[in-house]
Amino acid sequence: MSRRPVTRVLARLLARLRTQRSRHDAPAALARGAATSRTAAAGLMALLVSALLAPPAHATGPFKDPSRKVKAVVLGGSISMYYKGNYGQYLQHGCKNLEVINRAKVGAGGPALVKRLRKVVVGNRKLMASLKGKEAWLLFQGGLNSVYSPEMTAKNLAKMFKLAKDNGFKTFALSLTPWGDDSDKRFRGFEGVFYVRATKRINAYLLGKLTPDQAFGRRAKNHPHEWMKGEVPDRAVDVFHSALRDSGAALRAAAPLEASFARSRYKKRMAKKAQLVAEARSVPRSYLKKSYRDFDHIHPNSKGHRVMAVKVCAKAPASWGCDCGRIKRAIFKGHVMDPK
Repeated sequence: MSRRPVTRVLARLLARLRTQRSRHDAPAALARGAATSRTAAAGLMALLVSALLAPPAHATGPFKDPSRKVKAVVLGGSISMYYKGNYGQYLQHGCKNLEVINRAKVGAGGPALVKRLRKVVVGNRKLMASLKGKEAWLLFQGGLNSVYSPEMTAKNLAKMFKLAKDNGFKTFALSLTPWGDDSDKRFRGFEGVFYVRATKRINAYLLGKLTPDQAFGRRAKNHPHEWMKGEVPDRAVDVFHSALRDSGAALRAAAPLEASFARSRYKKRMAKKAQLVAEARSVPRSYLKKSYRDFDHIHPNSKGHRVMAVKVCAKAPASWGCDCGRIKRAIFKGHVMDPK
C-alpha cells in the first residue's frame, strides 16, 4: 500500500465497506456504526495497520539459510511486524551468522503474546524441529498494546520469556519505544503522566531493574520474591532512551496544568502536585521524534528501526557475527541493503 495520511486511508476503507452493503450485512453494519462506535473504529484501525504492515509472502516463511547457524524468531506487536525495513531485517543484514523470521502480530498485548508464542512458535513442530541443535533466540519488542496495565503486561511477558526459555530459546528484549502526541487524548493534560509512567515501568521490568513484587504489584501474590529462571530476558536494550526520543521537545505551559489539576486523575495527591505538574510539562519529551515516525506517532519508520537494530547490535553475542557499522550504514529500498 502506498503512503497516504491515515485519515484518507480510513475514508477509502469506509467507502469500500459501504459499496458492499447489498452483498454483505456485517461490513455494512460496520460502515454505518463506525462514526459512533469505538469498537468499530478500533476494528478499522486494526485493519488499516494490518494493511500498512502486511508482509510480503516470503517474510513469514520458515528458516531457509543453512549457512546461518544462529536463528532468531521476532515476536511482538505491530512495531515488530513492520516490514518496510524493521529491526530484525537490519540485524539479519548486518549479522552474517544470523537468520531471522518474523512471528509478530498486530494488536498483540500481554496475554496475546503468550498465546502467540505458544501457538506459532513452540507449538509449531516443524519450526521447533528446524531449531534442533541450533543457537535459537527469541527477539522481542512489544507490550505497548496492553500498556494501560503495566503490572498485567509484565506478568504476561515474564510468562512468555519463561516459556521461550523452557523450550530452548535464549531471549533478547528491546524496550518499548517512545510514543505519544498532543493530538492523542491519552496524552492530554495529566493523562500523559499515566502513560509515560506505565511505559517506563514496563521498560524497567524488561531491563531487569525491578523485583517481581515491583513489576507485578498486586499481581505478585503467590509468586516468589525472586525471579524464576527465564522470567526476565537474557539480554535487553533500552530503545526508549535513545535517538528515537524527542528529548529536546518544548515543555508544556505550567499554568493550564496547575489550573486543571483538581479535575485530573491525580486530584487526591495534592502533596505531590508540584512533581506531577513537572511531569505533565515534560510529557512531550517522551514522544517519538517526528523524523522517525511512519504513519502515526507510535510506529517508527525504517530509519527508526535501524536505530533500534544498532542498539541491539551493540549488545549482541559474538556468535551472531554482527557488523554494527554495516547496520548503521544500511538503507531500505524494497529490502535492507548496503548503500551504493
